[in-house]
Amino acid sequence: MSVYDLANNLAKELKESDEYKKYLEKRKKVLSNKKTKEMLLDFQQEQMKLQAKKMSGEDLSEEDTEKLEELRELIDLNSDIKQYLQAEYRVNILLNDIQKIVFGDLELGIEEENKD
Repeated sequence: MSVYDLANNLAKELKESDEYKKYLEKRKKVLSNKKTKEMLLDFQQEQMKLQAKKMSGEDLSEEDTEKLEELRELIDLNSDIKQYLQAEYRVNILLNDIQKIVFGDLELGIEEENKD
């Protein structure tokens, strides 16, 4: 069996996994409610904006932190969004675990030797 066949089989199995099916179910529920979808998108957009600030070396203002915390509190009150984010997290864990398994023992790149 070729590596490509294995990859295609893995993709098929992932789509049939409980984690992915639950994720799709929660996603569909969020997408079916316009207000819930907008709330989630606002939260994600604000989160990305703050992460970009952090990555560029900027300090987060107290206002930034408070705004994100307010959005988190709203998210916690919405069980559909909360369940969606939990399902998304579980799928990400699954994918990260698979990535570690597939690439964990591969020797890629050239490392610099110690210059002692």
